[in-house]
Amino acid sequence: MPNKKKGTIALPFDKDEIIKDYRLAYQSRQASLIGRREVLSGKAKFGIFGDGKEIAQLAIARAFQKGDWRSGYYRDQTWMFMLNVTSIQEFFAQLYAHGDIAYDPASGGRQMNAHFATRYLYPNGSWRPQTQLYNTAADISPTGAQMPRAVGLAYASVVYRNLAELHDQKDFSNNGNEVTFATIGNASTAEGLFWESVNAIGVLKAPAVITVYDDGYGISVPNQFQMVKENIGALLKGFERDPLAPKDKVHNGYDCYTVHAWDYPALIETYLTAAEIAREYHIPALVHVIDVTQPQGHR
Repeated sequence: MPNKKKGTIALPFDKDEIIKDYRLAYQSRQASLIGRREVLSGKAKFGIFGDGKEIAQLAIARAFQKGDWRSGYYRDQTWMFMLNVTSIQEFFAQLYAHGDIAYDPASGGRQMNAHFATRYLYPNGSWRPQTQLYNTAADISPTGAQMPRAVGLAYASVVYRNLAELHDQKDFSNNGNEVTFATIGNASTAEGLFWESVNAIGVLKAPAVITVYDDGYGISVPNQFQMVKENIGALLKGFERDPLAPKDKVHNGYDCYTVHAWDYPALIETYLTAAEIAREYHIPALVHVIDVTQPQGHR
């Protein structure tokens, strides 16, 4: 059992890896800029993009392992690009509502852009091995609705770990070692289903890493007009566990982190540490990413 939040993890700061990450972040930003232009010029009906969140998502992707699950929202494109869950070509096919799943495998043009999903069946109808996939549950548009689903996905790891009769289901779980990564914007944390989900994950001691991207606004409305306390990270501190508590209490609660959206080394350390502890000990984490920008506005 860890007696502190931070572990000792060798950071992947190899020069070539840093350059690779930078290039991907740049490509993702250009995809956002071009996508917005396509919408404003009438070539696509609606577009919503992940500009400003690229660096945090690079770090999330580095902590995300095969078998893990994503329950996120529609600004997670860099994360999906890095894991090759979605290519930039597929991203634009969805923006243009291409109806062929060969071009938009997430939804076949039936969802708005940046709604990601993993296909779980082979053409013959048999299951693909989920422990060999970067899994993402099909995105839905209502803000905050990804959170209750994250409860179920994270709790599945608890069930797979605790029930011996499920230990042979190796295509679906590796002894409950899978972590669910959930993402949400700061404004949506004002919704009741966010708080219900955070509480449920904590009570169930389910392995989830929850990220709140905080740019200080919900569309054009500042935090002060949406939350009693503007700092969501400070509010979430009430869920924080005491890593020095007695053995029977040390599991109670979350590990809480606050990290700047531009701080690449700190983001990587934070997510690797949070995921490592969640994976091994089923202690969930809350990551408040601050100083997020949204250069193109809401959409």
